[in-house]
Amino acid sequence: MDWWRENVIKPIHRTRIKLPPIFGIPAYSYMRFFYPIPIVVGGYYVMQWAIHRSHENIGVDGEKLRDRKDLRVGDVAGQNAALRAMLDDIKSQRR
Repeated sequence: MDWWRENVIKPIHRTRIKLPPIFGIPAYSYMRFFYPIPIVVGGYYVMQWAIHRSHENIGVDGEKLRDRKDLRVGDVAGQNAALRAMLDDIKSQRR
């Protein structure tokens, strides 16, 4: 592995290709501008794909989640009462 790193990897990483200026502007300036464009455009399309998948799975406004019986909340009032009792108990212990 050391031979590979010394004789292949490092020479490749040390290589610099000098690009000629384009209309008097260094090519590096063009590269700094155009390099992020595919990343931004690709990210946009990935997000559109993810939104589409989300709409397929849960619906535009989450209506498919509301239709599932196994995700419905049962005894909310009982849960709130138990939580309120615990919070009141903690407050009384602090005093």
